[in-house]
Amino acid sequence: MNVKKFLPHIIAVAVFVVISSVFFSPVIFDGKKLKQSDIANWQGASKEIVDFRDKNNSEPLWTNSMFGGMPAYQISTFYKGNLIRFVDEAISLGLPSPLNYLFIYLLGFYFLLITLKVDQRLAVLGAIGFAFSSYFLIILEVGHNSKAGAIGYMAPVIAGIIMTYRGRLLLGGALTALFLALELNAGHPQITYYLLLTVVLLGIAELYNAVKEKKLNYFIKASLILIVGGMLAVGTNITSTMATAEYGKYSTRGPSELTSDKDNQTSGLDRDYITSWSYGKSETMTLMIPNYKGGASEAIGNFDKDALKDVDPNFKQNIASFSAYFGDQPFTQGPVYIGAILCLLFVLGLFIVKGPIKWWLLSATVLSIFLAWGKHFMGFTDFFLDYVPGYDKFRSVSMILVIAEFTIPLLAVLALNELINSYESSFSRKAKAHQQLQNNNAEGERKPIAQVSSKTVNYIMGAMLAISLLIAASPGIFTDKFYSDEEYNRAVEQTKGQKISKETLNTFFDGVETARKAIVASDAWRTFIFLLLASALIFAFNKYRFRKEFLIFGLLLLVGVDVISVGSRYIDKKDYVSKSAYNTPFPMSHADELIRQDPSSYRVLNLAANTFNDASTSYYHQSIGGYHGAKLKRYKELIDYRLTPEMGALQASLNKGDTAVRMALKSQSSLNMLNSKYIIYNPDAPPIVNNNVLGNAWFVNEYKIVPNADSEIAALNNFNPKTTAIIDQRFKSNLDAFKSFSDSTASITLLSYQPNDLVYESKSNAEGLAVFSEIYYDKGWNVYVDGQLSPYFRTNYVLRGMLVPSGNHKIEWKFEPSVYYTGEKISLASSILLLLMVAGVGFTKWKKNNINE
Repeated sequence: MNVKKFLPHIIAVAVFVVISSVFFSPVIFDGKKLKQSDIANWQGASKEIVDFRDKNNSEPLWTNSMFGGMPAYQISTFYKGNLIRFVDEAISLGLPSPLNYLFIYLLGFYFLLITLKVDQRLAVLGAIGFAFSSYFLIILEVGHNSKAGAIGYMAPVIAGIIMTYRGRLLLGGALTALFLALELNAGHPQITYYLLLTVVLLGIAELYNAVKEKKLNYFIKASLILIVGGMLAVGTNITSTMATAEYGKYSTRGPSELTSDKDNQTSGLDRDYITSWSYGKSETMTLMIPNYKGGASEAIGNFDKDALKDVDPNFKQNIASFSAYFGDQPFTQGPVYIGAILCLLFVLGLFIVKGPIKWWLLSATVLSIFLAWGKHFMGFTDFFLDYVPGYDKFRSVSMILVIAEFTIPLLAVLALNELINSYESSFSRKAKAHQQLQNNNAEGERKPIAQVSSKTVNYIMGAMLAISLLIAASPGIFTDKFYSDEEYNRAVEQTKGQKISKETLNTFFDGVETARKAIVASDAWRTFIFLLLASALIFAFNKYRFRKEFLIFGLLLLVGVDVISVGSRYIDKKDYVSKSAYNTPFPMSHADELIRQDPSSYRVLNLAANTFNDASTSYYHQSIGGYHGAKLKRYKELIDYRLTPEMGALQASLNKGDTAVRMALKSQSSLNMLNSKYIIYNPDAPPIVNNNVLGNAWFVNEYKIVPNADSEIAALNNFNPKTTAIIDQRFKSNLDAFKSFSDSTASITLLSYQPNDLVYESKSNAEGLAVFSEIYYDKGWNVYVDGQLSPYFRTNYVLRGMLVPSGNHKIEWKFEPSVYYTGEKISLASSILLLLMVAGVGFTKWKKNNINE
């Protein structure tokens, strides 16, 4: 084996390890952990699951700690059949989190550029530019680790596909299968979906090229190999894929049975929910000027104190507490910044790079930006929501800018590579022609481009410089306002009764505008300087034809300083905590301590937290609320139509004394049927004990059949869950033999609790209709009466009900989803086949290289 051949790549990998370690140095050198809010919420959401796994060495697959109960597939499930996880650990070199994700960003993009025959040093430049895109670091700061992993494997998947279409059928197919398996294993369907959109556009470009060059047969052959590889990759992850697909139909990603607000509904999420985080059209300028819309939703005084120097001293303190961000999103952790120099090179690439790869990257970039605009380009968004399968399953449309964050650096580096090939002065024309002929004959290489016009390059650089200079000199030239009507109106409401004149308020907002303009101007000047330095370097290289190494290392330094310095704004030393603090994200409150003294099974309503967007309660209790983007659809509708109004009434009663609270609790039928025994209103105070809860299960005297979901949820507004069950007519046949029930001595008692195994004892003198305070989900839950599988049905919109025979009986609910057990067998078999295929192709390639050497 020729070690020298691999030495540049070994050096590149070492550089990536060093860069990752230095950027996250407190993790390596101080033994600290990056405090990630979403990881803390995950720890809360998964606590019951993890504890069960550690104790029983098996998966519960269900948790009752969030939203009354839900499958664990999207929270924490360990899929033992998927052996690809070992490959993931090997590729990341065992680096600790979040270093491993930054390393995968770097390594994956480097591999793609090497596949495209780019100079290794330019590949390092491109990898750094890609990896330090601000959004990729922001998601690490907040803890979107699965998203980061999926982003990291986007580039290698594309590399495998390109390799397959450009002559390396078996190796490309094997690598595509492997990296797609790793992509799916990362567990973020939304990013994988965006990758699929990118792949579709790449396939169209390759098809066009194949038809043009009369290689359609090869294209079909390569596509079939990729399809087989893709099926194998899906097979390795089939358990999670099937479970997600099955659960998705019943989650907030699935269609609603309610007919109200139909115009806002899709077959997945509601339109306003999908588009709530839409990137503004002018906000797209942040790709080149990071703080074009003020930056993060952070107080101006904390973000940029220099922005306040020209503000009226009388208002400086108040303006300092105002948000720096003034874009179109509700709030943001920071902008999507790709890099000034990379944006310049991308635009150059539109004129320099030839062939289908340019059109693929351009179309993917445009698609990404248009869809990120969401509600600001609603006609285009509606088309995708209505006609493109799967698009309506995902929220936060601005996330699709990850495609632009991938395509812009890629075309930028390809443009730089073409510039060097076109301008390089080390060869004579004859030598160049010979070199280009060799390149044409090389496996998978594209045809060379014609000599690039230096005037074209200069004009483009001049235009980019002019735009940044205009914004720096006049920040409002492309922006109408520096504060929204909503901000102004909110200030008007807040100052009512304070005798503040409209003139004073306008003067205050003039100050806000001054501060925000200063923030924009500062970053625009920063962009201008980086563009000026990069343009000067390219211009000098073009004019004086010095060695390409000076251009490469010069731009490498500039790009690195540019993107890393912006990325560092969002991960600071203050974001790190000790391991002990990291491992216990939610210290136990006084209320938690008192509640946990109760050994029975119950639920907790935490009014002191953001109930339905917080997992701290789930860390210690079975919670009415929680934190998850794909809760059960019916439970979400129960929240909207019943729980939120009931909580509002309860909140209003808190200031009116104990009698008012007791009266409020008595009338809250949905909270009571959900066994909400404890209410936290102050973490430092004893909880309110709700004596009106109906317990874990109870017999009802009668039932009411309703025709549809609309009637079902409406019936919850005025009924007594202690005596009556609301049942959809679809389950009427289960009750044909039952009329009514009257036995004051009847009881159902919970004997033992595990999240996936609930054992009850029933006693009654007649057959009775029992309601269980457990969330209905028939894709896995089975009930056994004295060991015999028995039927059950949905009651009260979200709960389980069944007919219980007279006498004494053992009733056991078990969560036994066949999708998991079947999937694990397929996953193991697919993993073994895939790894054997990769090993076989790799060995064949290695053996062939040794023979040639």
